[in-house]
Amino acid sequence: MLVFALTYYLVMPVAEVTTVHRGTAISAVYGTVRIEPAFVVRVRAQNDGFIRLAEAFSAGRGAIGRSVEKGQLLATIADEETSRELKQARADLQAAIDRAALPLPSSELLKAAEDNLQRLEKVVGSGNVPAVEYQKAKSEANRLRGAVEAERIERDRNLNSLGETMKKLEAQMKNSEVRAPIDGVLTNVQTIDGELVSDGNELFTVSSHKNYVRGEVNEEDVGEVKPGMKAKLQLYAYRMKTFTARVSSVQPAADPTTQRYTVVLEMENPPDNLMVGMTGEMNIITGTHQNALLVPTRALLVDQALVVKHGIVEPRTVAVGFRTLDFTEVTSGLTEGNHVIVADQDKFHSGEAVRQRMVNPPPKPRES
Repeated sequence: MLVFALTYYLVMPVAEVTTVHRGTAISAVYGTVRIEPAFVVRVRAQNDGFIRLAEAFSAGRGAIGRSVEKGQLLATIADEETSRELKQARADLQAAIDRAALPLPSSELLKAAEDNLQRLEKVVGSGNVPAVEYQKAKSEANRLRGAVEAERIERDRNLNSLGETMKKLEAQMKNSEVRAPIDGVLTNVQTIDGELVSDGNELFTVSSHKNYVRGEVNEEDVGEVKPGMKAKLQLYAYRMKTFTARVSSVQPAADPTTQRYTVVLEMENPPDNLMVGMTGEMNIITGTHQNALLVPTRALLVDQALVVKHGIVEPRTVAVGFRTLDFTEVTSGLTEGNHVIVADQDKFHSGEAVRQRMVNPPPKPRES
């Protein structure tokens, strides 16, 4: 008889069960998340020419992920014609500056004319020099003063013109230097060394070190989401960790293709190696009930649960309240301490005798 009973026990089906317990029931809006950079700057060419990548970025796309500092040289766009013109403009300007240091051509003649005029002024009153001679000398001095002033104006105009030409060419050469616009990370390279590029071509993308969490929720859920709400995040790169965040804003327009709404979140205590492009899931907490009866959501088949009592399966109809992917609040139909089947419910039927195997439930949800 004992052998028969043992044999019967061993062939009984095994039901995986867990215990109904009390805890904090959470109402949450589910969504997906992606880590995005706070700022993204696309760097474009400012002139035409052949691009030469800076040594630090000569690997091209292999340099993606490298940190850059604002103003750091990324590449130059070779423009030999402008380089030659700038060299000539600098030489012309220096020659003009050197000439400007010399006396004006008419200045010596003016000095001689003024000396002669002073001499005539002293003797014209004695009658030894005709008055007409004095007037001629005075007219000649005035003419030479005008000539010197004209030469000075022309000299200054020429210096200014040469200076402006040089500055313009220097600006063109500066535009040929492609530099990082912000401190950040090089996240894209859209050119190759030696390639001919045109003014306006996109060359690089630089993203800021600072990141944010970009979430997406369905249209039917977005009305429940408000700024300031807490959220629980799970990133696939950190499967064993749960992070907390708060909703910063809800974007007012949906994606025209997916009809999902963007939610911006600020992560609390993010990991040090949080990287752009990481993805995961979130639950935005929209409400809580304390001291509620909780059952794993997977234990429910719509409004039905299977309870094992004294080794016998009993179906129960339950009413539910708040629900998340992990836990559901039960408002009627179960009591604290009930053992509910959490897997393969379709294999069991009412009144069947089963053996129980206790499954440790996941950590109870808590609202901190």
